[in-house]
Order: sequence, then structure tokens, then C-alpha cells
Amino acid sequence: MRGVLKHIIIVLLVLSGSWTLLKGQAKGTFEVSHLSAISSGSADIAPVIMNDGILFCSNRKTNPFMTKKNLDGVRLFEFWFAPFDGNGDPSSPRRFAPGLVSDANIGPASVTTDGNTLWFTRNLSEGRRLGRRQSNPLGIYTARRSGSQWTDITPFEHNNPEYNLSYPYVSADGRYLFFCSDMPGGEGNYDIYMCEKLEGQWSEPVNLGPEVNSSSAELHPFMHSSGRLYFASDRPGGKGGLDVWSSSLAYGSWTTPRVLDEPVNSEADDFAFYAAQGGLQGYFTSNRRSFNDDIYSFSSTIIRWSACDTLQQNSYCYEFIEENALRQDTMKTGFRWEWDFGDGHRAVGITAEHCYAGPGVYDVTLDIVNLITGGIEKRQASYELEITDIEQPVITSPETVRAGETLILNAGATYLPGMNIERYYWNFGDETVATGLEVSKIYELPGKYNIQLIVSSKPDAGGVVREVCVCKDIEVSAK
Repeated sequence: MRGVLKHIIIVLLVLSGSWTLLKGQAKGTFEVSHLSAISSGSADIAPVIMNDGILFCSNRKTNPFMTKKNLDGVRLFEFWFAPFDGNGDPSSPRRFAPGLVSDANIGPASVTTDGNTLWFTRNLSEGRRLGRRQSNPLGIYTARRSGSQWTDITPFEHNNPEYNLSYPYVSADGRYLFFCSDMPGGEGNYDIYMCEKLEGQWSEPVNLGPEVNSSSAELHPFMHSSGRLYFASDRPGGKGGLDVWSSSLAYGSWTTPRVLDEPVNSEADDFAFYAAQGGLQGYFTSNRRSFNDDIYSFSSTIIRWSACDTLQQNSYCYEFIEENALRQDTMKTGFRWEWDFGDGHRAVGITAEHCYAGPGVYDVTLDIVNLITGGIEKRQASYELEITDIEQPVITSPETVRAGETLILNAGATYLPGMNIERYYWNFGDETVATGLEVSKIYELPGKYNIQLIVSSKPDAGGVVREVCVCKDIEVSAK
């Protein structure tokens, strides 16, 4: 039957090129590494990418004969810069812009996208010694690049000697400034605030509210270009000490913060999270190795194929044509053509269309039936039709879901004969993943998300793993 053969050939052609062979596969969401090249044995904190390296703060000893300390005997923080080497890794650091400050703590910092403006934290008073009962609050300052120098140090207009402003981060478009403060009227300890630049002036600070802030301390805000806010907090529900949390702005409100998984967070203090533009790599600070704060790099191990086959829908519908019958279509009165599709259904006519319920082997016949006796006058043709599903992973789920609702996805209809499946890996298109035959997902923000299902086999005798991927778009509507 011409129609059946054509259908089967199309299926086989579509599937060609879907398989990938590989040895081994990374597991988990992140991999972290201690940056020993810039570690000093002192406190090294708050890294940010700046031009061709990372800028960070350190209170390492730089002069064996003279060390600047605060009234509690702790060395003052300064800026350091570690240029990237040929492999893109931070190399041996050097002091950065030592002329920015003399007798005060400085940092952390944020750098504008053009690299010409530095936002940083510094004690409000410098250059004069304070009594032990005198406080020296933190404030926010900016400096402008002038050639190789940083000049025009300007205090932020909302600095106040009655409380601290610290940890500034300016958004990629320069429109928003996030920072921390213990100013009156907050949710508790330190809270995160935001100012918007309107007609060249910064608006009054706005507390991000109880959706983000808590009675605990919220520190080190970092607003990624994707619209996700990362910050550190010692609130309940974390892994221990300070942890990195994230939230997104949706419908004018911040989503419920979620703590990042291990290994970024640990039982120690983990803070000052900074992700590069793509969000797949970056840096953070932790004291997990010792009492000193050290800088770590992270890289995402999230698997996402650059080219993944679109999920195809199985079709069990066929057009039946018997060419010999077409050439002799001179049926006499009292007779008719009758198809038996082998599944309990019949159709009358020299050609016919029929949809089967699913895969199987069906005996299809075309008979000339005597209308008077009801018997078969002649069997014109008989065929064995084998119907199989398309060889592919299968994503079974609704096409749409509302933001905030639970979406259930199932891979149970996957048809990959001969493949000894070990893992079903889901990439939800929003930097989150899951594994399992059936998984659930809650999208916080509306939009179209491309979900990938990557199915991996167990290693064969040669250690080779077989993988195949399909993708499907899910439309997430507003609440």
C-alpha cells in the first residue's frame, strides 16, 4: 500500500541524526572551585567582574612594618584586582586604586557596564582618628575613571551619619541602585533598598518589603541582567550561616525568595554572589574551608542542547489505496469494495481513510463483497500493517499553565527501543532542571519556555553513553 509505505519512510527519515554518543556526563547544578591563586590567608570577599579581571576586597597584610587597623585591631579592607590569564582564570592580584581611601574600610564595589564609574562602600569618616565610643557608619560613594586613575570621589546623596548604607549594586542599565541599610523603618536587621534614577536624580530609598527582607540580615544584593535578584541572608530555612537566596520581580511584587542549592550554599557563610552575563558562571565568597573568607568560582553544570529535535506527535491515521483495484474499478451492480482494517473497523470504497487507536500489528484486507449473499466474492488484497510510535523521548504535559501553578511533566510515553535508559533529564528553559520519569515545575514569571527532555542510556561495555533530546514549548500565562 503506497500510503502506508510512504508514512513509514517519513518517520525513519525524521529520526535520523537524533543520537549523540558521549562518555560520562556532569551531574548537579553547579561546580565550585576555590580560587587559590588569589587566596591570601586573610579575608578576601565580594568579587565582581571588571573589564579583564575580577575586583574584590581584602584585608591582607601588604606592609610587614606597618598595617592599618580599625579600633578593634582588625586590618582595614582595600581593593584588589586579579587579571584573567590566558585561560580566563584570575591570576595573581595587585592593589587597585590605593589612592581611593587612606584610613577607612573600603568595599565592596559595583562597576557600571561601561567600566567608567565605581560604586563602593566606605566609612563616612577617614583621615582622622575616632574615639572608641564614636561610631563611623558606612556610606556609599562613587568614583570616575580618568585614564588609569580613579577620581571625583562623590558621596551618595542619601548617606546619613545616623545609620549605615553599604553593598551598592547598580543595575546593568544604570537605572536602579540596590544597597543595604539598617535605617529605621525596616523589617529588622539589615534590609535591601532600591533607588531609581529619575531625570538625573536618585529617588528616595524604597525598602523591598517583607517579600525579600526579613527580621534577619539581608546583605550583598546582586541584580542579574535576567531580572533575578540574588542576596545573602541568615534567615531560617537556609543551609547554615549566611546563604545565597534569589527572587524575581513579577506583577509588581517580588517572588518568594528561594535558597540556592549546594554546593554554592553550605553550612558555613556563603555570600556576595556574582554571576556573569549568561548566568552560567561567576564567583561568590565563603568561609567553608577555614575561619577566613575566601573567593570561589562557580560554573553551571546545567545541560542544555544547542539543537534539540522538536517533539513530534504520533499519527496513527492512514489512507488506504490498492493500485490494482484502481485499474479495474468496473464493479458490477450487486458488489462493493470493502476494507477490513484488522481492528474491528471496516470501510466501503475503493479507497479509504482510517485512524488506529495506537501501535500494533494489523491484518488489513480489501474484499469484493456480494451484496445479495453478504459473502466475499474475491479477496483483492491483504497486508500486514505494523504501526510503531516515533522513536523519540516523549513529553506529556499541558500546552499552557498559569504562573504560580504546578505543571506536571511525564516521560512515560518515551519510545526508544533497544535503549537501556538510565536517566530522564529535564531542562525547563529558565536555568532550572530536574531528573525523573515524572517531574513537577512551577514557573514564577509568564512567557514562553522551551523545555528539553534529554534521555541518557546506561554505559555500554565500552563506557559509551547514548543520548537523545526532544523539546517542547510551554506557554505560561499571567496569574
